[in-house]
Amino acid sequence: MAAPRPWQCLRGWDINTLRHSSRAIDKPPLRRWQSTIAAPSGKIETLAAAASKPSPLSRLPTAAIIRTLVLGSIMTFPTLYRMGMSLFSRAANSRSPLLDADKNFLLRWLVRPLIYDQFCAGTTLSEVRKTIAGLRKMGYSGVILNYGKEILLHDPKDASSSNIASKETESSSDTERQIEQWRDGNLETLKCISAGDFLAIKYTGAGPGILAALADGREPPQAMINALDALCEQAAVQGSFIWVDAEQQALQSTIDAWTIQLMRRYNRSGVALVSNTVQAYLKSSRDTIKHQLQLAQAEGWTLGLKLVRGAYLGREIRDRIHDTKHATDECYNGIVQDLLRQTWPGLDSPLPAVQLFIAGHNAVSIRKACETLRELAEHGKTHPSVRFGQLQGMADDVSCELLAMGERERARAAAKDNSNAGVVRAGAAPAVYKCLTWGSVQECMQFLVRRATENRGATDRMRACFPEMRAELRRRMPF
Repeated sequence: MAAPRPWQCLRGWDINTLRHSSRAIDKPPLRRWQSTIAAPSGKIETLAAAASKPSPLSRLPTAAIIRTLVLGSIMTFPTLYRMGMSLFSRAANSRSPLLDADKNFLLRWLVRPLIYDQFCAGTTLSEVRKTIAGLRKMGYSGVILNYGKEILLHDPKDASSSNIASKETESSSDTERQIEQWRDGNLETLKCISAGDFLAIKYTGAGPGILAALADGREPPQAMINALDALCEQAAVQGSFIWVDAEQQALQSTIDAWTIQLMRRYNRSGVALVSNTVQAYLKSSRDTIKHQLQLAQAEGWTLGLKLVRGAYLGREIRDRIHDTKHATDECYNGIVQDLLRQTWPGLDSPLPAVQLFIAGHNAVSIRKACETLRELAEHGKTHPSVRFGQLQGMADDVSCELLAMGERERARAAAKDNSNAGVVRAGAAPAVYKCLTWGSVQECMQFLVRRATENRGATDRMRACFPEMRAELRRRMPF
């Protein structure tokens, strides 16, 4: 059997979007037909047009392609990966100035160009705005922006306020000061985004006092309530949204409780200003969503939901996570299908209004969701409240395919002259976002460690996209 062509790893997609090599474009097409077979002229024209279409990856900057190939090569070699991650993790968790990337020029010189620039938006607001402008130019519907500072529990079983306090002693005035700094940083972040964009927040970024409150299951202090109100009110004024990121499972039940209170207050009139995050790798994820659907249904507010697989595998209590990757995939895909089709086992129809953000890097899951959206649209059911997103620097091949698909569907919709068929096509076009983190290199180190760990767990996916990345890089070479 012949080896698969580079574009065949994206089977099931329109070939018009998958041609990429300039060398293939430059060669005379269909030479065998021209010499021995009288080929239909229409088919020759169609295939010639397909050959002239750029690859979806043509949107990516060359530097991003090179970084992806370099990082992917490192992560597929276990020895190199272990050595790099050992140093990287030490730097992220150390308080030594020598291992602080903001203070050690050599460390920053190593981390910034290869790792930070791949996954983060910038260290200053001007850099962030430039990155966002570049993404909009590539065709993204919007961005999700968050400030990178966070605090992690080193032992999730040691999650009580007394244990945390023994390690991080601070007064109530210190707590209030850190909450104010967190609020101000997020208000500055809001200034970088526009209507339709998202501000992503992590409660733990507000300092050890908030970490202790989350771990102990307490209500948020008044200073935190005031800070959250300020963020929600500003987001509403500018037409942006807020999503609350998931964190470690030892903190998540309190995070959910605080976020439900926000959704009760702000998710009215059919708009989800605030979205919560559910991690599908947790065995409790379906029960969590069912509970929130029941609350929204009974109380009359819109549920904002971001669905992810999960990003804290190395720091979680293992028996709370699905036993296999297949079980996680089944859970994730099942949740997406139920919410898109507006059904849920054990709940009466109609379900409450749901604003769903499908966040993921698994191409199979994303394609299944897109196929369902197209099927529903063909039956006159559009879903304007469904969005897709991937992290900056991860699964760029998936993001670019979604962008190409959206352009294709919108072009076909326009060709229908605004008829009902055109509306159907437009309803099947995915809205695609990129999730960005900003902050100093050291502030983003914990985030970067998780991204490196998550990428290591996706080496098979990375290998699958290497041929396309290499082909796109070769296409850009002048020789």
